[in-house]
Amino acid sequence: MHLPGRLRLTTLGDVLGGLHRAGASGVLELGEDRGVTHRIYFKQGMITQVDTDLFRQRLGDLLARQGAVGARALARLARRLLEAPQQRAGEILVEEGFVSYELVNAGLRRQLRQKLEALFVLKDAQLTFRVPRPHEGHRHPLSPGEFLHGRPRARTRAKAHAPPRSEPSRAVAGGGSNAYALLGLRPGAERTEIQQAFRRLARTLHPDRHPHASSEERAQLLSRFAELSAAYHSLAS
Repeated sequence: MHLPGRLRLTTLGDVLGGLHRAGASGVLELGEDRGVTHRIYFKQGMITQVDTDLFRQRLGDLLARQGAVGARALARLARRLLEAPQQRAGEILVEEGFVSYELVNAGLRRQLRQKLEALFVLKDAQLTFRVPRPHEGHRHPLSPGEFLHGRPRARTRAKAHAPPRSEPSRAVAGGGSNAYALLGLRPGAERTEIQQAFRRLARTLHPDRHPHASSEERAQLLSRFAELSAAYHSLAS
């Protein structure tokens, strides 16, 4: 895929969409004139990691804001990180029994989405795409719907002055009544019901629960789990 040299010549949504359609694997670098570079990692067209200084909320704080962990868990996490800075916060929280693996993974996905969201404030940057390099990234990449739906696109600008036309409305995946339906809940369900439903379904759909699944089956599980996670976060946030 050929990238324009500067972000101001296109939109980040168009760039991400093009890389997704191309099934690209590598690193998209957005270099600001202030000397800061932001990086978006792709694997086969899916976003696996985002490195940026525009969003710095730690996983523990993010889970606490969602009500998943309390002050005691955060204090214990801080002590453990002082003892072993190289250990991951999610691993510590699971090891200490404060949260489940599924909840940590959902938190990591939310953190990844928020990092990406922060990059959409950029008005301009030098665009560079580099070939893959060793990088662990996120175990469960964002689905296209999570990083493309609702983003500003160049074609949106072109249609801005076009006469309006009537189109049938569509339910947005992961939002409104559709989100409740994905979780098997009635509209207006309580937060505790939403959390319980998500955890119950995650235990069944999580790809790690199916170690003998084929690559096609695993891709389907990843897609279903991504939809489930997006629905949960749209209702729990």
